[in-house]
Amino acid sequence: MHLLSPLLLLLEYVAFSDSQDWKFEHPTTLYAWEGTCIWIPCSYTIPGNGKVLDNLTVYQNYKWDDKTKDFSGTVLYEKKKVETPHNQGRVQFLGDDKSNCTLHIHPVNAQDNGQLGLRVTSKNDRWMEKIVLNISKMAPPPRINLPSEIRELQEVTLTCQLDFACLGYQIKLQWSLEGTQHNLSSVTSTSLTTKTVFTQSQLTFQPEWTNHGKKLICQLRNDNADGPLSQETVQLDVKHAPEPSTVKITVSPAKEGSKISLTCISQAYPSPINYTWYHNKIEISETGKTFQIPNVFLKHAGNYSCLAKNSVGTGKAGQAAELDVQYSPKEVTMVIQNPTPIREGDDVTLFCNYTSSNPSVTRYEWRTQGSWKEIMPGALVIQKVPWNASPFSCAACNRWCSWASSVNLHVQYAPKGVKVLLISPGSEIYSGHPVLLRCNFSSSYPTDVLFFWKKNGIFLKEGRDLSFDSISPEDAGNYNCLVNNSIGQSTSEAWKLQVLYAPRRLRVSISPKDSVMEGKKAVLMCESDANPPISRYTWFDWNNQNLHHDDQTLRLDPVKVQDSGAYWCQGANRLGMGQSPPRILTVYYSPETISKQVALGMGLFLAILLLPLLGVKLQRSWKRIQSQQGLQENSSAQSFFVRNRKVRRAPLSEGPHSLGCYNPVMEDSISYATLRFPLAETDTPRIGEAGTSEVQRTPLNRDNTVTYSVVQKRQVGDYENVTPDVPEDEGIHYSELVHLGIGERPLSQEGVEYVTLKH
Repeated sequence: MHLLSPLLLLLEYVAFSDSQDWKFEHPTTLYAWEGTCIWIPCSYTIPGNGKVLDNLTVYQNYKWDDKTKDFSGTVLYEKKKVETPHNQGRVQFLGDDKSNCTLHIHPVNAQDNGQLGLRVTSKNDRWMEKIVLNISKMAPPPRINLPSEIRELQEVTLTCQLDFACLGYQIKLQWSLEGTQHNLSSVTSTSLTTKTVFTQSQLTFQPEWTNHGKKLICQLRNDNADGPLSQETVQLDVKHAPEPSTVKITVSPAKEGSKISLTCISQAYPSPINYTWYHNKIEISETGKTFQIPNVFLKHAGNYSCLAKNSVGTGKAGQAAELDVQYSPKEVTMVIQNPTPIREGDDVTLFCNYTSSNPSVTRYEWRTQGSWKEIMPGALVIQKVPWNASPFSCAACNRWCSWASSVNLHVQYAPKGVKVLLISPGSEIYSGHPVLLRCNFSSSYPTDVLFFWKKNGIFLKEGRDLSFDSISPEDAGNYNCLVNNSIGQSTSEAWKLQVLYAPRRLRVSISPKDSVMEGKKAVLMCESDANPPISRYTWFDWNNQNLHHDDQTLRLDPVKVQDSGAYWCQGANRLGMGQSPPRILTVYYSPETISKQVALGMGLFLAILLLPLLGVKLQRSWKRIQSQQGLQENSSAQSFFVRNRKVRRAPLSEGPHSLGCYNPVMEDSISYATLRFPLAETDTPRIGEAGTSEVQRTPLNRDNTVTYSVVQKRQVGDYENVTPDVPEDEGIHYSELVHLGIGERPLSQEGVEYVTLKH
């Protein structure tokens, strides 16, 4: 042990005076040698209620620094928030932030010899605790403890003890006696408490007088070393004059409940005839040479002596014999170190305690599950305790084991097995029907829970049941139920609510758009909302005519101007049918078609310009016919025919007296009428400015305005003045042109169209 100088004592007093009532328990000095380890059992108490350890720093050979007003030295371990367990280099902290400050250093060096300082803080409280380490280069020798007197044939117990024990470095103490070829049997025990740390071996034997002066050796050994690490030797001093009476016990130590015999031995002649027995110096009612105990109990343990008496007299009582009654550990209990309640995933520390044991407890056994680690004899840490942990138990063992009653950890956990149940209906869900969902769970501790519902990740309501009086398609989605207790919250897997309903919200979409150029592609899509999906589609046009197309898509490729119009669709599944509103598709002409129509328009324009010239020719022809046939001026009539051309192009010239007319009313089909007049004898053809043939005649001395009537076509035949037997040309319409002249005109008639030609 190192003595502190007065100055160091003063510094320690100043350092320690910043806190009060910190209490530490640990061995004052711990011994080890280079290459081994040190196990430092340590416990502490923080002043005040409810405080926990915030910081722990382990210094080697620390000292007080006047400049920094704090301790300095080699830092072996530092932890801001203590966790259990935690390693830093050679140092392992096995404690917690409440009361345990146990340390494990492995390996140790000779330079570690000196003071170890534990600097601890808790909020505003600080403390420096000193632990002395005695580290040597070589292993120190064990100590042999002998009784004050060793007598022949009297059982004696010798102890070999080494002030060292560490769970990371196994040692054993081995006995040998000079003159014997075998090692002596012994019992080894280890102590790792806050008061003592040692390894001890007890040797019990009955020495003979021949053992006097022999050497008894206790060797320190390690399995990894070839020879002994160190040893201690003593010389036996055996008393071999047995004159007083002695007691011999048949079995000692004796197992509790076994049968033993005690015999009083006395060298006397004549042989003793009466014996007096003493138990712990108290006379008992036994007079025979042999004293038997059929069922030994703990109360029978103690020192026994006897007096022998013969006819000569009573002898002396010799050395008392000790009856050692051994038993398994008594009143073994398991104590939970952690503050309650214990939650799922916590690290739980269990201690196995007992009241008494003979011989001493040498080991512990555990009945646990999951991951665990015995941090020291009788102390177990269960890492991340499961929510369904079964009861735990422990046994303290010497030569026999005694089990503690099982302890239930009562682990608290968030609800388990949360899921959504469909209560009603039993199978498929139809729109408009009532629906009931229930949130279920398998277990929870504590059992008081709250229920919540979410739809598509959005909070919906609180309560275990979720009901719909009349469910609609808008209620479909992914539903989760949440179960909450004081420990936490558990969420079910998403439960997909599917609502079955007939097709609705049908609409026709047109791609690429509603207006499409002729010759391109138009795609009509029947869009809908239905569950199950629509299995049959039907398409209709603007005349409500079934297009006999049962696909969702109607393709028009290439599209025509005649395809313009309104379209609508029907969709049906096994639950019903729905119908879309009409959607209008407009097909417009391509640039090529427009060019053709422009050309036709130009031709019509030219025809209109030539119309006055045609009127002049008609007037001349009329005069010629009138003069030839001798008709009256107001009753002349002549037939002509009109050819209807349905092609959209300018008419070709058909003769010297042809004239084309454009009908602007008909947009899609342009009709042309051609008036033909026979040449009069007095008419001679001439070439006009435009290169067309014209008829020259003497103008009549009358008004330039001539009115013609077009007689309506008969319904019984295709033409007005052509007999039905003659094959008809579908492109030619025949009418009668009546020249009314300038005199008195007849009354207008139904079915007759009138036109006035000016020339």
